[in-house]
Amino acid sequence: MAVSRPDPLGSRSVGEPRNFLQCCLLLLLRERPAHGYELFERLKPFGLAEGDPGTLYRRLRALERQGMLCSRWEPSEAGPRRRTYHLTECGEELLGVWAGVLAETRSLLDYYLGRHAAVSGAVEAAPAEAGRNAVGSVPAEHGRRAR
Repeated sequence: MAVSRPDPLGSRSVGEPRNFLQCCLLLLLRERPAHGYELFERLKPFGLAEGDPGTLYRRLRALERQGMLCSRWEPSEAGPRRRTYHLTECGEELLGVWAGVLAETRSLLDYYLGRHAAVSGAVEAAPAEAGRNAVGSVPAEHGRRAR
């Protein structure tokens, strides 16, 4: 689980990629449609269900407005009807894009952690360094590029 630490630059919690909540919601809804409380519970392994549930519902509504998911009221086995969210075709496409972006980010983070381990004397801070040639050399796909 991600550890939330204060950001030394004061902008946000360290360790959480921007829009990670969106990525996780799309993935969870790809796995199966769900209502908000269930999604909140299923976000816990991602380290994202410790804040305000209102953030989750605002993000769900925003994703619905963008056409990434749809919702409908469905009967509940216990209690009142619940709004259940479903991934749309556009949401499926965005989920694929996010998977690629996160894979690239992971590769860059593995590279960074390997370099950090080399200069800090740590045994090995990063898991298996797929995509990295050697400490100090950047794989060709991570060469200089505009950001």
